[in-house]
Amino acid sequence: MAIEIEVTAARCIASKACVNAAEGVFEVAGGVARVVDPDAAPLDDIVEAAQLCPTGAIKIRKDGQPL
Repeated sequence: MAIEIEVTAARCIASKACVNAAEGVFEVAGGVARVVDPDAAPLDDIVEAAQLCPTGAIKIRKDGQPL
């Protein structure tokens, strides 16, 4: 199962919703979220992080298919 997590920096407003939902997966530095460890939280938490992102800056794919 290959998980890809993409954060579009131009859309990110650094709300930290992703950091709170999927602890260890994301960090906010310089006003932009980035992925630090895609394996640090369960997939459900990562999906929730993407859903909670107020700007939709996070996209997740599993085996190449969008979630």
